[in-house]
Order: sequence, then C-alpha cells, then structure tokens
Amino acid sequence: MITETSGLMPSTRRPVPLHRRADLIVELMEYQRGSYFVVKDPVALKYYRLGPEHYRILELLDGTRSLEEIRDELLERFPYVRPTLGELQMVVIDLHNKGLVYSGRPGQGQVMLEKRRETRKQQIMSTAMNILSLRFPGWDPERTLRWLYPWVRWMYRPEFVFLQLALIGAAYILLASQFNLFRTKLPEFRQFFGWPNLIYLYVTIGAMKVLHELGHGMTCRHFGGECHEIGVILLVFSPTLYCDVSDSWMLKNKWERIAIGAAGMWIESILSSLALFAWWFTHPGLLHHLCLNVFFISSVSTVVFNANPLMRYDGYYMLSDFLEIPNLAEKARRLTQDAFSNYCLGIETKEDAFMPQHGRFWLITYTIASTIYRWVVLFGITLFLYTVLKPYKLQSVGITMAWLSLGGIVGSMITGVVQIIRTPRNKPLSKPHILASLGIVAVVLGLVGSVPLPLHVYAPFLIEPHDVVHVYSAVRGKVVEIKVKPGDPVEKGDILMVLADPEKILQKQELETQLRSQEIEVEKLRRLEQPSRLEVALKQLESIRAQIADHQLKIDELTVRAPVSGKVVAPPRTPEPKDANVAFELHPWKGIPLDPQNEGALIEPRTHLCSIAPDDLYQAVLLVDQSDRNDLHLDQKVQIKFDHLPNRVFDGTINAIAAKHTEFAPGTVTNKAGGTLATVTDSQGRERLTSVAYEATVLLDKHGDRLCAGMRGDSRFRIGHRSPWDWLFRWYRHTFNFRL
Repeated sequence: MITETSGLMPSTRRPVPLHRRADLIVELMEYQRGSYFVVKDPVALKYYRLGPEHYRILELLDGTRSLEEIRDELLERFPYVRPTLGELQMVVIDLHNKGLVYSGRPGQGQVMLEKRRETRKQQIMSTAMNILSLRFPGWDPERTLRWLYPWVRWMYRPEFVFLQLALIGAAYILLASQFNLFRTKLPEFRQFFGWPNLIYLYVTIGAMKVLHELGHGMTCRHFGGECHEIGVILLVFSPTLYCDVSDSWMLKNKWERIAIGAAGMWIESILSSLALFAWWFTHPGLLHHLCLNVFFISSVSTVVFNANPLMRYDGYYMLSDFLEIPNLAEKARRLTQDAFSNYCLGIETKEDAFMPQHGRFWLITYTIASTIYRWVVLFGITLFLYTVLKPYKLQSVGITMAWLSLGGIVGSMITGVVQIIRTPRNKPLSKPHILASLGIVAVVLGLVGSVPLPLHVYAPFLIEPHDVVHVYSAVRGKVVEIKVKPGDPVEKGDILMVLADPEKILQKQELETQLRSQEIEVEKLRRLEQPSRLEVALKQLESIRAQIADHQLKIDELTVRAPVSGKVVAPPRTPEPKDANVAFELHPWKGIPLDPQNEGALIEPRTHLCSIAPDDLYQAVLLVDQSDRNDLHLDQKVQIKFDHLPNRVFDGTINAIAAKHTEFAPGTVTNKAGGTLATVTDSQGRERLTSVAYEATVLLDKHGDRLCAGMRGDSRFRIGHRSPWDWLFRWYRHTFNFRL
C-alpha cells in the first residue's frame, strides 16, 4: 500500500481522508429491473439511492485508500466501469456533500457550520419568496403513532377496506345522480367564503389535515416504516400539516410506498363521503354547513393539490414510487436545464450517471407541465384572494402576495439560468443560439401580450320597481298619522302620512297677528294722507303676506301625498343609530317610517318615506364604482345573476345612468349583510361607501313574477377587449396612487 512519505506525492496516490459513516442504514432494492442501495442517514433523516458502483465507492472510503486504489478495486468488482480519476473525485465530493462520509482532519467543524448557515440562508430566502406556502419545523410523533396504531389497526383489514370503498362509491353515486339538485343547494361563493363560515372553514381545514397526515403516519407504521416529523404548513394562509414519511423508501414493495402516499387522500375521501351524506340529510344549520366545508375541502384539495402529480404533494410521491425514480422533480428539472443549455445556449453538458437513461422526453415534458400548472394555481389563488378581499377593499394585499410568489418563481428561474452561465467551461456560450432564443422569447411575449381578451366589470345591484317615484319628506315634523302600509294601492293625491310641526303653526299665527296690525296701520295712513309712509307700510304688508304664504306651503307639506298612482313600496330599512348622542335624542325612529311604532317620531327633511311603483315591472339598480364609470354607456349589454337564482343568468341593457354619484348604499348590498360593497356605518346609521359609485338602471321586463323589491345580486358587463399589457396597466393605475 502506498503511504504518504513525500509532500511531492501526487494527490491521487495519497489516502483520501474520508471515512464511511458506521451508523448508516442500508437496504438493497430493485428499481426498474436494476439493483440499488437505499442509504438512510439516521441523524439527518435523509435518504439516498446509490447504484452498485457508487455504493462500492462508499464502502472503499476508509481513510487509507487513495483515489487510484479505489479505482483499481472498483474495476475488479465492475470491469465494465471505466471512470477517470476526476470523475471518481466528483463522486467522492458528492458523497461528502450528502453527509455519508466524514473527515477526521481538524477544522471540519467550522466548514460544516458555514455550510449549515448557508443552507439556512437559502431556506429563509426560499420561504420569503413563497409566502403562500410557509412551512414550519415540526415534532417527532413516533411515540404518539405507536400509541394510536393498535386502536386503528382494524381499518387496514381487507373487509374494512372493502366497506370503506363501498361507502366512497355510494357517496359519489349519490352526487352523480342528484348533481343538478346538489348544485342548486350550494351557496354562492361570497356566502361560502363569508363570515362566519370562513372561520369554520379554517378550523375545518386544520382538523381535516390533522387526520390526513395521521393517515400517512399510521399507514407508514402499518407497513413497518417510521415517521419522525409532523409539522405545520400555511397553504394560502390556511393551517395544514405535513408528515415526513420518507422512511417508506426503506420498504422494498413499491405498492406499499404508494399506499402510504395515498393514505391521506383515502382518509379524506372517507370523511368526505360521510360529510356528503350528513350534509344532504340535514337541515340548514351549523352542522349542515360544517359538513359542506368538509366535503368542499376534501374534494378541492384532493383534485387541485394532493392527487395532482404536477405539484409536490401526495400524487407526486405516488408517481415517483410508481416510476421508481427518486427525486423525480429534481431529476426532471436537471434534464430540462441540460436541454435548455444545449439548445438555447449551445452548452454541451456531461452525461450524469445518476440521471434516468430512458423516458427523458417525458421527464422534460413533466417539468414544463408542472411549471405551467404552478402558474395556473398561482393565478387561481390570486383570483381567490382578490375575490375574498375585494369587498373589504383589500384586493391589493392579495395581489401583492401573488406578486411576491410570482417573483419567487421567476427569481428561481433566473437564478438557474445565471448558474448555468457562470459554470466554468472550456467552450464559450454560443451567440447564435442565444440570439435565436431571445428572438423567439421576444416574439412569443409580443404575441401573447397583444392577444385581445374580453375585459369584464362587475357591479352589485338591487331590485326596485320600474319608474319608481321616491317620496321624501320636504320639511321637518313629528309623525301624527300613518295612512298607508307597504303594498297598499294609492291614487295620485292620496294622503300617505301626516306630520305636525307646532312651531310652524305658531309662527304662522304670529304672522297673521302682524298682518292684522299692519292692515290697520295701512288704513290709518290712508286716512291721514301720508303717501311716503303709506308706501313703506304697503311693502311691509306684502312681505308679511308672502311669509304667511310660505309658512302655509310648509304646513301643507306636512301632509305627505302620493305624487303618482301606484303601489306603495317600502324604503330601505334604517338600523338604530350607532352614535349614542343620536340614539338618545327625543323620539328617534328606526326600520321604515311607515312602521306603526314610529308614530310620534321626528322626521328630518329629505327622509325617504316610501316609494310609489306605477306598474308591475321591475328594474335592477347597479352601483358601479367610479373607476368604471367612464366605461359604461347607454344600451350596453349586461348580464345579471340573482342571489336566489345562482344557476340562471339574465340579459338586459342599461337604459339610464345617473349624472351624480351616490355616497350611500342600501344596507342589503353591503358586506355587512353578505353583499360585496364595503361601507362604513356613520353616526346616523347610514352605510357610507368607501368609494363613491354611480347608479345605472336595467329594465327587467321578464320574470316579474319571480321578483320583488329588495332582491340583490351581481351584474357583469363587458367593456371591450384589452390585451394583457392593457390589463396590467389598468390594474397598476387603479391599484397604486403616487399623488402627493
């Protein structure tokens, strides 16, 4: 054996100062008709798959053999392998980076500490760029799983698995056979994700994911594996769990590993089936809505996230086990990078023995598909956050979060390209390849950014009678008598309400007294033949008569009459004032002025007393935000959907647009009543809009038998086609405000 006797000895003949760790756990596995060694690091709880050649190199690292000796002994075992000393050195470095070997030389602790710090820094940066999926350290649940397993062992017996499968099948047969009725019973989006259902939704997510991850852990233990970490992850700020069952890689049967990956979805499917039956056969209430939450979460999360192999959740690991390719996403990404380097940058990459030798085209396709799907999911999450937060005028927060996540995705792509460019190589980058690639990217972006897409604007609406005439109080007065109630037919001129104002009557009486005195004064001056004083007295007399006429007009206005013939319609209800000073004023009124309880209450000028509907037609009054006012015009097509008819869409046209904006909204369309408009309740109990709006009306000449005043819904109208660049500029202009 060659020993180190001279400092001039080549490094390839010196002993490699690395030792194989004695605590490693190794299992021989069969993958894709080949034998591999799965190595478990029991300290870091990491798992590596090594080919026979690489595992032999690991065995030969004992701190005494040189690279040349390792190569010679490797050739004795595998004559067909002809590695160069440089390639052998790269394998040794890779084993050291994986932590499978250690060095006895001094100073290694500081190097490993710096490496640990760099890893932590990268993890923090990755977390900061992906705030929609935040993962936190967990705890070791092994003792808990050992205690729980005897209580649930019966679930893995074949007869019980068959019963569970029958339950799931029956639930989805019910769903398929009654799908139309099922869909009509579902609530609207804003009702489902509104308060307080949103709180129940988050709690249900947490409970569901606890059972989901326990399903992984229990199944892993059932097949002889171990689970050493369960932690919390915030997925779109929803609390969920993750369960590390990497120990399943030590199982030789790939179907057992696939079963461990599917266990969480299996548990959710059982819970979903039970919840579906419970929701279907219960009356509306807390339990009814909680069951809907369970079904919704299990169904959507399974389809969008867990079962989908394009995201790194259960479906991904099941596909990886089925194809028998560990680290499927990483290897597919490496192959995609190599293809990008070769075709776009003109870089020839070295063949990696660890990469799959077959199906590379499909692996590259998988990387492209998973990347596109990540963008689709990001868009869906952005739309979800925008829709949920828009009623509270916080949509910019959701969009900002999406931009941060988008920046993380784009940043990782740019970082990968930069690393490829900075990698030392013998040949320079190919300029023709780079120019051609940049040209193709520019053309694609230009074409995609120029494609006209329909731009829609949404606005809530409230149903009111067509050509309705609103009746307001002209003067201040106390309610003396209420002559009508909502729904009563009236003729033009009929008395609706009688108010009283003793102060006005007293003022009129005082003026009448002054009138009589002034008439006596005028008569006196005529007899005395004093023309100059008579002229002044006559003017004073006319002034008093004018004041009396004005007071009489105001007194007449205390009797509220119907301006047109029709049917009485109730105005929007007014809640009790929030301001204590207003609430304790003398004779406050609430509800509607026509309520009998309001007799004796004080009515202020411009109070909406009632409305008169001249016919049986209805119209939808749209509240269009001021930022969309200029995109609205007469005879514009509008689609409207009622809250009570969520599966039907009605068409209409805009026949009137208010010239003046409104600052208040009916309480039924505000977010406090389940609507979409954000408002603030003022001291008088009115709902003041946070952003002013304009009213636009749409005549509804059909389906009048299904409508009544006060119904609400959402409308949508198209304002034309805009390219993605126009969309981006419009959003930027409406979201950010840089005025000083």
